[in-house]
Amino acid sequence: MDHFTIHQLKLFGTVVEAGNITKAAERLHMTQPAASIQLKKLQQNIGTDLYYMNGKNLTLTDAGKEFYRVFLSVRDRLEAFEATLTDLKSGLRGKLSITAASTAKYVMPYLLGEFKDKYPEVDIALKITNRFEVIHQITQMDYNLAILSQVPHNTDLESTPFLRNPLVFACHPSHPLSGKQNINLRTLRDEVFIIREEGSGTRIVMEELLSKSDIHPRIGMELGTNEAVKHAIMAGIGISLVSELSLKSDLELGKISLLDVESLPVITYWNAIYKKSRRVHPLTEHFLSFLEQRKEFSTEPIP
Repeated sequence: MDHFTIHQLKLFGTVVEAGNITKAAERLHMTQPAASIQLKKLQQNIGTDLYYMNGKNLTLTDAGKEFYRVFLSVRDRLEAFEATLTDLKSGLRGKLSITAASTAKYVMPYLLGEFKDKYPEVDIALKITNRFEVIHQITQMDYNLAILSQVPHNTDLESTPFLRNPLVFACHPSHPLSGKQNINLRTLRDEVFIIREEGSGTRIVMEELLSKSDIHPRIGMELGTNEAVKHAIMAGIGISLVSELSLKSDLELGKISLLDVESLPVITYWNAIYKKSRRVHPLTEHFLSFLEQRKEFSTEPIP
C-alpha cells in the first residue's frame, strides 16, 4: 500500500459524515470533480475499494469502515494536539461539546455558565435530547461528553457522578394525598400515573420502584419531556416521579405539590460520560476536573 495524505484522509472522513461527495466537497471548499479525483487516488494507493455508491447513497466496504476508524483516531489525536498547543500558548480555549438528557437542562446551564466565566475563550455547545439519542451520540463519538442520570450498560463508557439528583412523586396541590405524612408506597396502587417515554432514565427508576412494591401502574399519559410531565401534573391528570431539581419554581408558585412517600426521595446522580476508546480531549479533562472540584451532592440546583 502506497502512502496517503492527511488531506485525502480528511476528505474521506468528510464524505462518510456528509453522506455524499458533493456535500463533502462543499464543506472542504473543493469542487466535486477535484474531490472525486482525490478519492480515486486514495483508493488506488490503498489498493482496494473503500465504498460504493447505490444511487445517491454511499455504502462503506469493510475496508472503508476500518479506514473510517483510522480517520476518527487521527482526528482525535490532531484535535488533542491542537488543544494542548493552544493551551500552552495562551490558556484554555477550544470547543466543548456536550449531549445531555432533557432533565439536565435544569442543571447544566448553571454549571456551563460558571465554567464559561472561568474560561471565556472556550466555546460551548450543549445538545438537549432524549436518552436514546444521547447514548447514540456519545457512542458514535459525536460529542466530547454525555450527561445522564442512568449510566447505560456499555463497557466502553466511563462515567463520573457529579451532582445529586433526587427523584420525588409530585401531584396537583388539590390531590387528596397532598400534605399527608409518611405515605406508604402501596397507597399509590390505585393512582393514575404519568410516565416518561420508553428508555427515559426517570421512567426506568419509577418502573423498578413500583415493581418492588408489586404495583402495576394505571397509565394516564406517556410523555416525551419532563416539562410535559409537569404540565400534565398541573392539569390534574395524575402523579409522576420527577426530578426535584426541576420543581423549584413550581413548588414556590404552588402549582405542584410533593407527596411525602416513605423511602423517598430516590437518590440518583447526574453523570458525565465519555467513551474509553476515545482519547480524552484536554479541554474535556479540564471540564471533568471542574466538575470534580465543583461537585456538591445537594438537593438544590447550582445557583
